[in-house]
Amino acid sequence: MAIIPQMQFFFWEEIQPLGDLERLQLVLDTIPDESLMRILENARGRGRNDYPLRAMWNSVLAGVVFQHPSIESLRRELGRNGQLRAMVGLGG
Repeated sequence: MAIIPQMQFFFWEEIQPLGDLERLQLVLDTIPDESLMRILENARGRGRNDYPLRAMWNSVLAGVVFQHPSIESLRRELGRNGQLRAMVGLGG
């Protein structure tokens, strides 16, 4: 049986000591989501834009990085954490 070596994009030892905001920034800088954002923005068209799609998507990613069990838990975090709000694009 052949063993196929796999490239590693990162080493967990480098990621683990980072704080949650640093991990989130790493995800936001790395994830290839630009085409998804364009598709969603085109689908929205000229509809209401009360909540910008990019900020909402970044908030969902933050919920995953911060390991929130629910959207309500994430909303509470966003309500109390100004740095997080600014990072996802919801203002400071």
